[in-house]
Amino acid sequence: MVFEILGGVAQLFISLYEELRFRFYYRPIFHHFLNHKYPYYSALPKKLKNKFLRLVKDHYEYFDFIERDKMELKRAMKTIIASAASQLVLFLPNTSLTFFERIIVYPDFYNSKITHKRHKGEVNPGLKTIVFSWRGIAEGLNRKDDGLNLLLHEFAHALWLEHKLMGHEYEVISSHWINEFENYAHQEMPRLKEDNEHFFRKYAFESMEEFFAVAVENFFERSSKFKTSQPELYSILVQIFNQDPIQFYASHSQ
Repeated sequence: MVFEILGGVAQLFISLYEELRFRFYYRPIFHHFLNHKYPYYSALPKKLKNKFLRLVKDHYEYFDFIERDKMELKRAMKTIIASAASQLVLFLPNTSLTFFERIIVYPDFYNSKITHKRHKGEVNPGLKTIVFSWRGIAEGLNRKDDGLNLLLHEFAHALWLEHKLMGHEYEVISSHWINEFENYAHQEMPRLKEDNEHFFRKYAFESMEEFFAVAVENFFERSSKFKTSQPELYSILVQIFNQDPIQFYASHSQ
């Protein structure tokens, strides 16, 4: 009984320490790194910013960040990476990407040991690893409305794979809405392949996984144009992610 009480008191102090650490250390640092620099965070209503920063902290601490080719991964860089993961799962039942454990970052495009081709980024479920090039990340962040965002693209792959691999154990994303997405994609991908002026770039028709990743990039980066071009698909993604970026961006611009 005494040990149980002491254990409870110890857990209380640990929880209090973690809360104070978040409030007075992580939250101000993350806010400094992200405010007016990461559009999605800046556009969030004030009441959601705190929830978002807690998720950033979880991903920041959870992932094992590994540097390659003399990459110097600074706190702000890791915060940006953790923010992209948090952006996708902010309103999902399981609000973290828990299947993947490691994030490898190269300074520039790199030669993949798996495909033996030049890559900007990739996802390896066998090694539970997500790989990025910082050059690719920076290019995606510098152009905020072109539908090209390496962070969102690779984390979308990771989320898709976690759903396919672990969905029988815990809910990652709604199976119903993923089925709706796949049904729509099966109809749209042949048209995309033949349409040189399609809203999505050609890369999207290579596979269902690529179609999802490209859709996610456009969902967050070109929300209004996406909804106008493909309203049905946009609505499906709203249901998958339980959020509508247009509402955030619209309220932020007022």
